[in-house]
Amino acid sequence: MKAILFSVIMMAISTYSYSQDVCYSWPHWEDFKQNFISEHGRVIDLGSEKNITTSEGQSYGLFFALVANDQAMFDKLLGWTETHLSEGDLSARLPAWLWGRNGNNYEILDSNPASDSDIWIAYSLLEASRLWQERRYAVLASVLAKRILREETEYLPKLGLTLLPAPYSFQLDDNIWRLNPSYAPLQLLKRFAKAYPHSPWQEVHDTSYRLLIESAPKGLSPDWVLYSPEKGFYFTRKRPDLGSYNSIRVYLWAALMHPDAEYATQLISHFKPMAKATSKRNLVPLNTYAQSGKYQKRGSVGFHAALLKFLDSSEEINALVSIKQHVDYNIAEELTKNYYSSVLSLFGTGAMDNRYSFGPEGKLQTQWQAQCSKQ
Repeated sequence: MKAILFSVIMMAISTYSYSQDVCYSWPHWEDFKQNFISEHGRVIDLGSEKNITTSEGQSYGLFFALVANDQAMFDKLLGWTETHLSEGDLSARLPAWLWGRNGNNYEILDSNPASDSDIWIAYSLLEASRLWQERRYAVLASVLAKRILREETEYLPKLGLTLLPAPYSFQLDDNIWRLNPSYAPLQLLKRFAKAYPHSPWQEVHDTSYRLLIESAPKGLSPDWVLYSPEKGFYFTRKRPDLGSYNSIRVYLWAALMHPDAEYATQLISHFKPMAKATSKRNLVPLNTYAQSGKYQKRGSVGFHAALLKFLDSSEEINALVSIKQHVDYNIAEELTKNYYSSVLSLFGTGAMDNRYSFGPEGKLQTQWQAQCSKQ
């Protein structure tokens, strides 16, 4: 009798725990986990020559795990990142951006951090601490935010405190820097400015807005741009004005901003030429050119997914309907083969499905908050 009673109790506990775990479901995230994340929490760029993992992949994985209310995977991703990319201590060093196969071993291939990844990791930790009520995440987020400011920003003459792509290799000489507009989502920087009010994050936010606008004179963002106090933002033959795999995120981040967020309206208006280019050909260009305003070729399914919210915000409704049909039809296959396209797809379709959004000051708002609170 006791054994039967014990079994009944354990079944009830198991059922209760299971219902807590599945109070929210995001099928595309489950597909992404199955295809791109190891059981230990490593996001793998499938098909890459050295079977690589990047800090970018880890950072996006953390964000998606939070959006999916998947704390178990969040902790695995965080643990793997800390162990393999930060020499066992994220509070002591920013994660190396590249890890993979080197001969018969797997190890760090490039120890230079990447500031965009570091920002997404710190942001995901900050919001995880709030949404899951875990103080340990908040402590680590604060340490990372301070380290990013200390190691990955620099005061550029006539521009201000600026986010550099990494601590090393992006100051080309005493008066020239190479910058990446897609590295600085304004809503994340605004969240840091509010969470850490005695820090200079607001200045980084405002400088990043200038970078976004002034590097795209025709409303098409470049992947990379040079800056000097004498020339401002500019390009050379060696460092051209091409926009592609990096810049697609510029439109995505802008469209994900809350309509009442600082600079949101200005960004959507400034980048409207990208919406027009998409609407004109009913496809998202793979390549754009910041100086001429020209565009060419066809982007991946992920490119199309990334622009869904942007087309919506730009009121390009006919293009939005067509692009969404293309994404819906092809996303299942995409989530089995291409890491980066899958990331863009998760960001784009997740936002369109209202699985997450950002408040006016950058706070993350998730669909599961409402659904799970009803359990």
